[in-house]
Amino acid sequence: MAADIRVPGDPGDLAREIGEALLRGASQDGLFACDRSAAVSFCDAAAAGFLRMGDEDPRGRPLAELLMGLDDQTLELRFLSALRDDSPIEFVVARPAGRDEWVEVVGLPITSGMVFILREVTQRERSERSLRRNEHRLRAANETLKVAHQAARAATWEWRTGRPMRWLDITAARALIGLPAAAEDEAVADWRDFVVAEDMERVNESVRALLARDEITFEYRVAAADGRHRWLRSSCAVVERRSDGGPARVVGVTLDVTEPKVAEAKLKREVSERRRAEERQQLLIHELNHRVKNMLATVQSVARQSLGRAGGAGPLADFENRLMALAWAHDILTRERWAGASLTTVLSRTMTPHGAGRVDLKGPDLRISPKMALALAMGVHELATNAVKYGALSVDKGQVEIEWRLEDPDKGKDRSKAARLVLEWRERGGPKVTPPKTLGFGARLLERGLAHELGGEVEIRFLPAGVRCLISAPFDPEPGEPPEVERPTFDEDRAVAH
Repeated sequence: MAADIRVPGDPGDLAREIGEALLRGASQDGLFACDRSAAVSFCDAAAAGFLRMGDEDPRGRPLAELLMGLDDQTLELRFLSALRDDSPIEFVVARPAGRDEWVEVVGLPITSGMVFILREVTQRERSERSLRRNEHRLRAANETLKVAHQAARAATWEWRTGRPMRWLDITAARALIGLPAAAEDEAVADWRDFVVAEDMERVNESVRALLARDEITFEYRVAAADGRHRWLRSSCAVVERRSDGGPARVVGVTLDVTEPKVAEAKLKREVSERRRAEERQQLLIHELNHRVKNMLATVQSVARQSLGRAGGAGPLADFENRLMALAWAHDILTRERWAGASLTTVLSRTMTPHGAGRVDLKGPDLRISPKMALALAMGVHELATNAVKYGALSVDKGQVEIEWRLEDPDKGKDRSKAARLVLEWRERGGPKVTPPKTLGFGARLLERGLAHELGGEVEIRFLPAGVRCLISAPFDPEPGEPPEVERPTFDEDRAVAH
């Protein structure tokens, strides 16, 4: 059945009906018209409000005069340009005196001039402007992310079940595996094609772990396009799972960690080489100690053959005691790897054979050089030997006090002068001391040999209450940082001696 089709009558009547319909529809937003002379020929209430006419009748007034009152030169130029060109025009302008309010203007030429239809588009314009701002922020964020990726040598990616992994920054992804830059929409081949064969199983195990874990991090090597191997570290998280619990969507970031890996491997090699060097050094020290002990035993044998085998006191016994003191000091330095020794340990070990409780040691636990340790060990041994024979240690109630300190020769004013070590030997409770007419070998060894060895001064005083000895020499500290070894106590040394 054919539809009834209304045959239009007079075209003029139809145009009039269309115009009336447009007028009724536009009356809600605003409509005004201008004649050929650009004077307002029609203006409804909404349009009058737009032109800020109030209760005045704008008809007959020049449009340019009305627009000047809006204080918007751009709006004025647009309207006058439309009138001058006599062509359709469409634009969006801010409502005069409005606040974030927008009006769309549609200009249509008519026989008598120009008609302008005003439409309220504030909501649409706000939405579009907000969308444009968000797009701008997104573009800025993407550019920032690209710069961050470039600086950190990283790339982000996304993987969905049944689809290949999608890199979110193609340029960064290509840089990870040494590929030249390409167009943004150019894809990267499956990244697993670049993984070194030996590391592929590790990668597969890490990916399978996503079945039970939400986050994983794993490292692997890739054979980059430049022919070199690179270390990558991927950290990813499951953001969506299927109904069976498997990962449906995974996002992650991959970093180039080649430089830290190379630095780590280099550090491990250096540590390993240093450990081997220390082991070789320790072996050499033990070998040196063994040879020195053999040499001391040989010297002792030669001395016995030269001085006779008579036991008891005498030159041979004195020589062997001095040799033993030297061996003890040497043993301390060997345990300290010949870096130096504790002054307290050297003194306590030297005085151990003379019994605990009879020797009082007072002073800071200084670390001294091997040279100073050997010299002081020999010097204190000579003083102890003299005390055992003639002084405080020759009787049961005799006591020996050894006190040492560091002194600044210029009270800190001249930093170029080294501090001095001052050590005092004091005996008390022994027999009355009578100054000898001539100095024996031990005294000469102290005043000349020890002073020369230390580069200082040694003074021995034979006071009636007991022998006193003052040793003053430039302090010669242990070079560098002391090694971490056990420090033997006085009782431990006594136990070793016995």
